Amino acid sequence: MAAPNARQQIQEVPAQMVGGSTFGRYPKISASETWNMIVSDGALVPYSGYTSRVTTSSQAAGRGIYSSARGNFMIAVVGDVVYKVSSALVSTAIDTIATTTGDVYISENNNSEIVITDKAHVYVYNYVANTFTQLTSTQFPYELTGAPGYVSFQNGRMIIAIEGTTVWALSGINDATQWAVTGTNHGYAGSLQSKPTFIEAAVPVPGGGNNIIIMGNTVSEPWQDTGAVLFPYIRSSSNSVDYGCLNSSTIAALGQYVVWLAVNEQSGPVIMVFSGNQIKSITTDGIDYKMGELTNPTDCTGFLFKQDGHLIYQFTFVTDNLSYAYDFETGLFFNISDQDLNYHPARSIVYFNNTYFFVSLNGGNIYQFDTILSGATLADGTRFELPQIRITPPIRMPSQRYFIIQNLGFTIENGQPNAVTTSTHQTGQIGISLATEGGTDLATEGGTLLDTQANTSPVVTYTNYNQRVDLSISRDGGESFGSSVSIDMNPVGKRKSRFIFQRLGHANDATFQLRFYGLERFVILEGEVSIYQ
Repeated sequence: MAAPNARQQIQEVPAQMVGGSTFGRYPKISASETWNMIVSDGALVPYSGYTSRVTTSSQAAGRGIYSSARGNFMIAVVGDVVYKVSSALVSTAIDTIATTTGDVYISENNNSEIVITDKAHVYVYNYVANTFTQLTSTQFPYELTGAPGYVSFQNGRMIIAIEGTTVWALSGINDATQWAVTGTNHGYAGSLQSKPTFIEAAVPVPGGGNNIIIMGNTVSEPWQDTGAVLFPYIRSSSNSVDYGCLNSSTIAALGQYVVWLAVNEQSGPVIMVFSGNQIKSITTDGIDYKMGELTNPTDCTGFLFKQDGHLIYQFTFVTDNLSYAYDFETGLFFNISDQDLNYHPARSIVYFNNTYFFVSLNGGNIYQFDTILSGATLADGTRFELPQIRITPPIRMPSQRYFIIQNLGFTIENGQPNAVTTSTHQTGQIGISLATEGGTDLATEGGTLLDTQANTSPVVTYTNYNQRVDLSISRDGGESFGSSVSIDMNPVGKRKSRFIFQRLGHANDATFQLRFYGLERFVILEGEVSIYQ
């Protein structure tokens, strides 16, 4: 009987190159992660890069940013300084506020008034009159009992959550300086009712007409503006959300979604989404486990933005040095970082001049944030690669038997512009005597000393392309990875797209880690792993 053909024993296993951070609670379940890339049209593509665009006079951390569509400028708070940034991206200091650190909240009414709160005071900037006013406790009496926090706008009124209380206060109609406790035109105050808790925010529901969500620490209540004279809002009597907000700086609203970092009396941190009248948690087992291990989950921030049609929620735990992004288009999470694999520096983000800008957790400048940018460019002009990494789910056999990995191959965009480094090496010279390690000259039998001879090609030129892919393999359930093997990307114009790593050894539990090095873009599609037993 003829021996079976060896080729018939080869199995083609999906490489699972395209995917998100779907890691499990423990590496043995799965160590799968994707860093600084997202999935688009079945391919891994770069996440947005960032570059310093606006210089401020302060080197303190950014605290908040706001884009005024009516005024065509941005407001940014850096340290204790409030800046106005023109459409030409020139910053001008407007005034200072009483605090230097912590989150600030910014909103605007239809009377050219921008309200800023810093959990200490309320500030009103009128950009037509060019005045900046810190409201007194007489003008804003609620600060006597609590801290003015999250601020929003709905139906002509500014709304401020008074932290440390159950109260949310309403301004007069298009008058951010009027906050009387009672009165028809000078403001009102509402209160959380369904649980004993403190308020965190009042969030108008995007696309929800007159609806608003009042968020406390452990509960959230839907309310509606009915236009009543004594108090315009009425609470929904049929439902509430049994999750509150851990930190109001994680609240983001865009499109049809309100997203925040949620907790209640029996639940640790989860990411909740409110859409219409539906609420759900979007975090996975792995993400929930990570958040359950955080040392300081309250030190966090989050925002929503659109990247090339993908609605993305990015959130960061500063103390615990973690940043993630959730893509509503694909339902996947991704790890996000700076150039050193630390947390992403963006604190909050706005859309202005047809692009995005953010204030940084790590310094005073304002950064552009866009997919047209590759890598990270800092305030001093230094340009860094943003680490782009794909760790695949493990390959295992139900029988636990070992297998030999013949190759890993996948499709990748090649031949695009990438930097080239050329170096030379002198391989031989004439007249250098040869000797032993002990210093004895080498000679022929006739006594002639042996010298080096001229090489027919004495200079060898090496050319390296700055974009390359490194592969390392874990054979112990994702706990550790071996040494890397590298393949350079093709030079410009050579667009052969097959990328293949050969003869990768044996394992019974294989996880691949691929690192994509370079300042230009990477586009990675699916591939296969060839194995045999």
